[in-house]
Amino acid sequence: MENFNQAIKRISLIDWSCIGNKEARSHVHLSKEYLRRASIFFQYYPGPCRYPFIIISNSITKSQVSVDELQILKEIDNSYVREIVTSYLELNALIDEGNQIAIDNKDLFEPAVKLYERGGYFFLREGYLNVAGASDFLSLANLVNRKPLDISDETLDALDNGSAD
Repeated sequence: MENFNQAIKRISLIDWSCIGNKEARSHVHLSKEYLRRASIFFQYYPGPCRYPFIIISNSITKSQVSVDELQILKEIDNSYVREIVTSYLELNALIDEGNQIAIDNKDLFEPAVKLYERGGYFFLREGYLNVAGASDFLSLANLVNRKPLDISDETLDALDNGSAD
């Protein structure tokens, strides 16, 4: 359960009381990359969920681990954020169980988790994803065709410092 335990540790280090208290350019960048990845995943494994809030147990399969009972999830008061974090944990449990779909999509939630680590979050309103004062239309076709964005810490820091576009 190495991946699962690492995911729990990573989520536990986030100060959930500060999510959304600051806006940064990196938040928009990370949200766009999460939407791109979620769109591609959703095309192949739609499951009953509300895009872009993928529910791994509905799209792939349920993990043998009962993720819903974890205390850390009770600390997250935003239902959208909790869904993504729950799916991130489920995905990592499935990776440890050897699920090939999970293994192939191991980086699916990386932009969202980095967004939360940096104090950001996004929300939906009228068909748009809103983050840090910016909006992005939720069009699967448009998002699937986007080029991958660099989400390295160096790039994200440069965006926040104003030294990158």
